[in-house]
Order: sequence, then C-alpha cells, then structure tokens
Amino acid sequence: MQLSFTSVGKLTRINRIFREDGKATMVAINQGITMGPRDGIEDVGKIISQLLPEHPDSFTIHRGAACQYADLYAGKAALILKSTNRTQFFGPDEIQLSQVEDAVALGADAISVGLTLCDPNEQETLQMVSKIISAAEKYGMPTVAHAYPSGSLIKSEEHHSEKYVGYAVRVAKELGIDIIKTYWTGDQESFARIVSYGSPCKVVISGGPKCNTLRECLSMTWSGMQAGADGITYGRNIWQHDCPAAVLRGLNAIIHSQATVDEAMDIASECAGKTLL
Repeated sequence: MQLSFTSVGKLTRINRIFREDGKATMVAINQGITMGPRDGIEDVGKIISQLLPEHPDSFTIHRGAACQYADLYAGKAALILKSTNRTQFFGPDEIQLSQVEDAVALGADAISVGLTLCDPNEQETLQMVSKIISAAEKYGMPTVAHAYPSGSLIKSEEHHSEKYVGYAVRVAKELGIDIIKTYWTGDQESFARIVSYGSPCKVVISGGPKCNTLRECLSMTWSGMQAGADGITYGRNIWQHDCPAAVLRGLNAIIHSQATVDEAMDIASECAGKTLL
C-alpha cells in the first residue's frame, strides 16, 4: 500500500533520529528557560561543538538556539524543536512557545512538547498537546512528549513510580505521540512494563537530575536498553559532566554497540584521557 505524503514525511524524519538499529542517543539542551545560563549550558555552541564528534543522533533545543547554532549541527545531527517549557518561577506545567510551522521552517525532524501530568492544570495541558499533535500530523512532523507525572496532585516520591510513569506513557500513547520520553522507574523489570505500555510508540529514557557518578548513569542506560527502551534523551547527565564528550561516547557504546557498563566505562575513560568514576 502506498503511503500518504504525511506518512512518508514522518517516516523520513523519524529515520533521521533513529539509526538503522532502531535506537537513538538524543541530547537535550532545552533547559535554558528553566535554568538560565548556568550549570553546564552557559555556552550552548561550545557544548554542541564538543559533542558533535561523538555523533549524537539529535539535539532537542528551542527555536533561538536552532537559529543561532544551525551552522554547527545542521546535516550532522537531527533537530528536535522543543515547543513548550516551564519557566524558572512557574511550573511544572508548560506553556507553548513555538508553533509546528516554526519546526517546519527550521527543517526540524520532530517537535517536542511537555506533557505534565498529575497536575491541577492537566486538562489544559492535554488540550494544548492535542492541538500540537494535530497540527504536526498535517506536515508529517513526528511528535515527542516529555511525559512526566510531576504535578502536585501526587507525592514527589511517586513521580518515578511504575504506577504514575505508566499512566503518563499511556496518556501520551492515547494522544498519538510518536516518541515518548519518560522517567526511569528504577529497575529493569518495571521499565520493561513501561516500554510495553507505550508500544508501538518509541519509548526513551529521560535522564532527569544528574546522577552521582558516570557509572550510575551508564548502569541506568544499560538496564533501560535491556528492558527494551529505544534510546535515551539526556541533558544534565551529559553536559554537566566534566567530560561531556566522553560520557556521550560511553552512552553510544551501550546504545548502538551493546557494550556492557564496564566496557562503556573504559571507552569513556579512554576518551577523557583519565579514569572516570
């Protein structure tokens, strides 16, 4: 059966994000509105330049950065336009900042939205995300949801629970999201169920707060991939590290070359020129 124009567009763009193995190492640098110019993203151009030689599959950035640093990443890594965000003073629910037409004009390969659930504004968030999905479908533009049960209607210690992460993933799936980025639930067995809740959508692991050590980050990644995840979308765990390129090389080894945690640690340490912990 012949695909429609929009289906071809979506397939083409998704295949620029995910490699032939069906996996993706995605780097998020969209936290400037929330964090400001600090903690590793003072210079977005510098971090992009450091990471590109290690072949990230995509960058998730806002439209300003997409314009300002296109000469660095264009044609080398896929662009995912972050179209919503919270601010440093309001949240966790996000507001829309960019349109699907902006993603099309920028040559983006996907548009991402914040899907904040378990929040008093949950209904408004679902309406906002639904409208973005509908608009994206008209252009064959894949959608990525940062599907987080991070609202105040549940306790903070429940944000990473299978119960509520599963709820967030199922909501994203029901809305028609193509790629679901969500919280790590803490172990391989529970995350395998999260992946099954999201199937056939792509499910990728969100890095969340920076891990205490690189080994902890790589262990989470390895367990997630063993659970069936389609990849990762990490920010702070990459660019807040002293050796971000080395971290990315280690992550790619796990995601695309099926390296063990110990092998990935050695690969990252060799890249850094020192023993990493």
